[in-house]
Amino acid sequence: MTRKQFLATLACTRSVLAQAGPGGSVWAVHDGEKVEKDDLHNPLKTRNSAWDGRTIKLFAGRNEVVAFQVIVEASGAGIRNLRVSLPELKQRGGRGRLAYVPPSDDPSNSVGRPIQIFAENYMYVPTPGTASWIYRAGTPGAPPKPTGWKPVQLVPENARAGRGGFPIQVAPAGNQPIWIEIYTARDLPPGIYDGAVAVSADNLTAKLPVTIEVFDFLLPDENSMHAMLYYDSSQPELYMGRNLDPEFHRFAHRHRVELVNAYSPVSAKEHAGRFRGDDFTRAQGYEGPGEGVGNRIMPMSFYGPPRGFEDRPTAWERSDAWMKFVTQNFPKALTFLYMPDEPSASSYGRINLIGENVHSNPGPGGKLPMFVTSGYQPRIENAIDIWCSGPRGYNIARAIEERKKGRDYWFYNGGRPHGPAIAIESPATDPRAAIWACFKHDIRVYFYWHSVHWRHNSQKQGERNQDVWANPITFDNRGQPNKNSFGIGYGDGVLMYPGEEKVHPEQDRGIRGPCATIQLANFRRGLQDHQYLTLARKLGLNTLVSETLQAVVPKVFSDAGETVGFAENGDVYETARYKLAKAIAAAAHGQ
Repeated sequence: MTRKQFLATLACTRSVLAQAGPGGSVWAVHDGEKVEKDDLHNPLKTRNSAWDGRTIKLFAGRNEVVAFQVIVEASGAGIRNLRVSLPELKQRGGRGRLAYVPPSDDPSNSVGRPIQIFAENYMYVPTPGTASWIYRAGTPGAPPKPTGWKPVQLVPENARAGRGGFPIQVAPAGNQPIWIEIYTARDLPPGIYDGAVAVSADNLTAKLPVTIEVFDFLLPDENSMHAMLYYDSSQPELYMGRNLDPEFHRFAHRHRVELVNAYSPVSAKEHAGRFRGDDFTRAQGYEGPGEGVGNRIMPMSFYGPPRGFEDRPTAWERSDAWMKFVTQNFPKALTFLYMPDEPSASSYGRINLIGENVHSNPGPGGKLPMFVTSGYQPRIENAIDIWCSGPRGYNIARAIEERKKGRDYWFYNGGRPHGPAIAIESPATDPRAAIWACFKHDIRVYFYWHSVHWRHNSQKQGERNQDVWANPITFDNRGQPNKNSFGIGYGDGVLMYPGEEKVHPEQDRGIRGPCATIQLANFRRGLQDHQYLTLARKLGLNTLVSETLQAVVPKVFSDAGETVGFAENGDVYETARYKLAKAIAAAAHGQ
């Protein structure tokens, strides 16, 4: 591009929305930020790791999903008709090409669609959250800006008009971010790819150049750790009018996470393709990371133990039958029996009884792991095989000791400042930080308590069928007798939203499946980062791995102080990822 062409493009970009005076502009940022609706003076507008003020610059390995945001800022007149497109990316000096294909009404169908485009939907957070297990408002560990208009859902471009589908209207002096994802296929030739994002606002247009550097290394289809998200089929059935399990599982797989619930031999056989990988093939509408690779986590129970395990003969019989079934049919599966959830001391006797009944089994059932959502408790230690602690209760030294004893130690949910907070008002990178923390402390499974918590928890007083597109409060236990339990959480337990809405039809997006969130996308980003770190460690780049961990997650869990000890902006993560990418590519090819 010549200087004259550049100045013309820049002038057009600056004026594309200036229909009623100054103020409109278009700029870009990576996927690790949340740009609020009324934030017209964001410092990243001038420059960030994905934007130099002129060009959008990305990078990736092969078999990776990367994303960026185009921020369209409306002037005083607003915008009546906004469209954004990225037709293609062509390899510089080669034949490689990534071509846009319009979406179908099924958002989980990713075949032949390496470029996907979404509009971000805003939700208003009026007050800081009051659920102290997420964060304590007003403390140094709270999110930097807990209130305001927060971008949350990623709505496919073909949604209903007025509900996120193109064309979009933008209010005067407001932002509208457009989220663009790019999948770099396994066989994509490495090199530099060029394209341009076209922005059309009413009668004005602009183009933003895009380059993506594809490094010559491959992210494995097998995850280097597991993220399990609880999933309840009844919620989509209620809100969307039918069972959509295949769509939701494909959608989750594209984000490298697993949707989990309890299985029986009957249900596991019924969904064998989910674990063998048949459900994640092009024949089933799936293309992307983990193609042909099955899920791994197959719990025997969830949110509590099955009935009958308090009786030893029954416990032996049932654990034997289950472990024989899993070993013979799904030998790679990771299974466990879920003890009472977040147990108090009053449950310890039952936990010890069940643990003793299973562990005393001389047959195959004696190897059924006992899982508990609790930090280490000496009163039940002999009953537990897998501890799963929140970040505040995660003692790093104790986890190391437990692993030496043959037990495992996972972590779940979040809680600032010891770990991230998976909430609407938290920085976009909080879910990403959770996975970095897992790598640093050798945690092989992360657990999030719900993915589609659309119908309010049972503690909620009054109406439980929440309008999740309109009300950001998704956990509410105000009015309970225990004063310490009073609290609300914004977006807690909701990583996907209903694309169709039968309960609140005015919110229907006309999308036959789930809509993602910035939180879910950043979990995927973290899981891909985990693969970068794993590859680097396997290649002997230990000094670089240590340096990047120190830059991104210097203090988490029991190392944390009163302030947050992990990075809160995407530039830090992207800088670390780029260093890793260059080093991995060089080491992999002996350079």
